[in-house]
Amino acid sequence: MENAISTGGQVTIPGEQPVTPENLILPDVVEEEIRNFDFLQSDAAKKYFADADFALKQGRHIQPYGDDYKIWDFVNTYFNKGLAWYYERLYGIFLRRETNERDLYFYLEFAEDNKGKFGYDRNIPIEDRHVVFGILLLNVYREKFFEEKVMKWEELEYLIEESEQKEHWQKLLYGDVRRNYTPNEKNEVKKKIRRSVSWFEKLGWTRWIDQEKIHFEILPGIDRLAKLYSREINHVDVILEYLEGENRQPEIPV
Repeated sequence: MENAISTGGQVTIPGEQPVTPENLILPDVVEEEIRNFDFLQSDAAKKYFADADFALKQGRHIQPYGDDYKIWDFVNTYFNKGLAWYYERLYGIFLRRETNERDLYFYLEFAEDNKGKFGYDRNIPIEDRHVVFGILLLNVYREKFFEEKVMKWEELEYLIEESEQKEHWQKLLYGDVRRNYTPNEKNEVKKKIRRSVSWFEKLGWTRWIDQEKIHFEILPGIDRLAKLYSREINHVDVILEYLEGENRQPEIPV
């Protein structure tokens, strides 16, 4: 067999035409994969891909609200133009497009959405109290179907003290059920609420309007809780056992 000769980046077999990038025929599958990366050459990708990629990999749910609108528009535009394939092919994870019947949002679904006692979203543990607080907020979000999804401290205070679910709220936030709580106890509860809402903001489930006054918006991405914790939501006894301080994980009916 004749020896191949390298000449300035070209490979030449004596008696044959040099093999160059211009005349090299790639298998169809390779050409298709290269075409699927074409979106990275777009002007939009140069502006928004890095921010969208960082947010998604942090577990954020991308929605057309506030500062996320531009990256949401980018993800929405290129979802079926190579972006979803990019994550699946290169990382083995899935870019999901979901709707809560009114709003469209995107997130990355990693290989396993483990859920701790109540759970993990991605590989970041969500404290059980955050999960229960989120489920209670999810109910509020759904009740506000035709209204602004905005919450203020005064409305939360009513839910905690007067609503049909007041016992759930009180057990979660105060640890017991009583008619009245001291100002110091209420201040501690406010701190708990700020921690939970701030955590949800990182995930794209809420957006602070005024953190000091506890004024925030519930975003469509919180609907993800209904998908992650559907069995817990449908079996209230699981939530009640947790709120009553059970140390063991209750068995959820299948």
